[in-house]
Amino acid sequence: MLKDLPREALLRPLTRNEVVGMLVRLTIFGAATYYSIKWVVEAMDPTSKQKNQAKKRAEQLMKRIGVEGVKLTEYEMNIATHLVDPQTMKVSWRDIAGLDEIINELQDTVILPFQKRHLLAGSKLFQPPKESFLRNRSSLDHEATAMMKAQFMSLWDGLETSSATQVMIMGATNRPQDVDAAILRRMPTTFHVGLPNARQRQDILRLILAGENLSNTINLKEIAEKTEGYSGSDLRELCRDAAMYRVRDYVRKEQMRQIAQQLGEVQEEEKLVADEQLRPVTQLDLLFGLDKMRESKRATVSMLPSVSEVPLD
Repeated sequence: MLKDLPREALLRPLTRNEVVGMLVRLTIFGAATYYSIKWVVEAMDPTSKQKNQAKKRAEQLMKRIGVEGVKLTEYEMNIATHLVDPQTMKVSWRDIAGLDEIINELQDTVILPFQKRHLLAGSKLFQPPKESFLRNRSSLDHEATAMMKAQFMSLWDGLETSSATQVMIMGATNRPQDVDAAILRRMPTTFHVGLPNARQRQDILRLILAGENLSNTINLKEIAEKTEGYSGSDLRELCRDAAMYRVRDYVRKEQMRQIAQQLGEVQEEEKLVADEQLRPVTQLDLLFGLDKMRESKRATVSMLPSVSEVPLD
């Protein structure tokens, strides 16, 4: 562009207008170069059209589900295109035949805790279990998980204590064969905890149900005597199932009340005194939960191969 200027202009200082004009031409030239290169790159990318379409679909879907103003990377946008708008789903429980018991189980144990979470607030029975990442390392581990394990053990080795401070590290697992060998070496003292006896099971049941709304007819000794061979986690699952029966009863009563209200059979004062509290856990609930646990254990045992079915090397 400088060669376009007269020789005399090159020997004298540029005027303000000439500087502005030069900047404008440089800006136009830079913009034209940028968009030209961008067009060439997009033309060479055979998936650019599909990417643009996927981006538009993702933006429309996110807008429908109420997510707006969020900037996503190309990878996140690709994931967003696979989101499903629940309002567009036309499948209902009525489209599934022959699985009524399983459907009821899903509705009661999975869906109800979400729909009626205010009824379960504060209950220890519905808190998720804590998992560990200290299992055996293998080639199938994700790189991030392997780095976390290595960093954890490195920091463990570097623990320092003073005369006024002591650190004790304790761990518990029901699958010691899966714990990383490097972790076991750092925990030299081990204790085997067997299955609880009847008295221990009664104490465990009492601890699990502490703070729960229980009926005065609860007899934990009877339940403990009928749960021979049950572990602590089995007893917790039994109590969780028992606690779910009262939620099911609550929902069934709500459904019946709504049906009666639609039919005009509910008085106004009855609408105002609708009970928002769950009934206490009864002995019958625990016995029902015990029957369910037994069925689950029988099904698990039946799926295990017998001795004659185990292939020999």
